[in-house]
Amino acid sequence: MDLIDKRILFYFLRDGRISQRQIASLLGLTPASLNYRFKKLMDDEILKGFKLYVNPNFYGKIQIYIAFKNYNDLDGEFISFKLKCLEWLNVYGVQAKDNIELKDRLSYMAKQLGDPVLSYFPLQSLFKPSNLDIKIVEELKKDPRIQPVDIAEKLGVNSKIVEKHIRYLRHRGLILVVPEIELGKTDIVIFSMFSNKIEDISIVLQDCKIWQFTDGYAGITVCYADNMERARKYISAAREVDKDADVMIIYDYIFK
Repeated sequence: MDLIDKRILFYFLRDGRISQRQIASLLGLTPASLNYRFKKLMDDEILKGFKLYVNPNFYGKIQIYIAFKNYNDLDGEFISFKLKCLEWLNVYGVQAKDNIELKDRLSYMAKQLGDPVLSYFPLQSLFKPSNLDIKIVEELKKDPRIQPVDIAEKLGVNSKIVEKHIRYLRHRGLILVVPEIELGKTDIVIFSMFSNKIEDISIVLQDCKIWQFTDGYAGITVCYADNMERARKYISAAREVDKDADVMIIYDYIFK
């Protein structure tokens, strides 16, 4: 992989719905050249596809972010995403219908995985989706990169309305299109930082930020770097803002 390939992956990580034409323009490539590189990344199984992550808040559920030592692993329908980290940690997004169910699920996880290393329960803003929101999300599940005009045609509505709904859902952090990348076949670095100074640290990490899970006060910022040296510089800059920020290097991730 060269730097251009890495930049292509970066733009997909930052926005899984970005068009290939937009990436070509950003990198100064012809559409044909970008398409060749995109196809090669797919053929080499570095880029395996795209997946729609739906924030549990969309369905009126609450969510907590919690990390356990990864001596054991755990899967379940209540786990919305998982970040596997080199620091012998797995960070889980855990969803539940209410606090009682959440407590039961965390108790079950602790029995399987041991005591949690860290946890973060954000302020919850539960969403009440309209019928159109639900239909749009169902179409995005089938094809995360489907264009609004194609969704509009299937649903029999105006494409501008569909585009507006998608834009709003993304702005609220309720949907996220994630590229499925085989990180072991690359030398890019994905790292996360947990901070109680999320607004301040976001400014420092703006150029490398790809995902963020936050209530506006604290949260997890997931970042990209072309190599470890660049990652070290970003982390050092962030530590000047929040010396207590927890840093984890991610070697794999799973979104449901």
